[in-house]
Amino acid sequence: MIDLVKHAPEAEAAGSVRQKSVDTGMALTLLCLIAYLVTQRPGWVVSATTLLVVNMTAPRLFAPASKLWFGLSAVLGAVMSRVILTLVFFLVLTPVGLLRRAMGKDTLKLAAFKRGAGSVFVTRGERFTAADLKAPF
Repeated sequence: MIDLVKHAPEAEAAGSVRQKSVDTGMALTLLCLIAYLVTQRPGWVVSATTLLVVNMTAPRLFAPASKLWFGLSAVLGAVMSRVILTLVFFLVLTPVGLLRRAMGKDTLKLAAFKRGAGSVFVTRGERFTAADLKAPF
């Protein structure tokens, strides 16, 4: 039997908000404990304990911080993926392409295609069997 409450979009969204709030509360607790390890001030342990108790009893209190944190992480993810891909393109792929061009490599046979010598399609004379398709590699 299908549980309609569990699969309803509203129930899923509410559970997601609660889980994100719990995760944010745990992250804040962890940050307080890390701050204690760095500074050795007992106030950080008190803060961590307080945050943990609040997180266990009323995690919805972390909902605004959760919304801010996950929104910021979405923006950072969108920006950083583009920055990283741009760096990979210009620092890895462009030098490799320039090196291949300097060495005279023409894998796509573009020079032959531009000369108008017809098709650059390579005709292979071998016949493929069903066994070749089952294990192509």
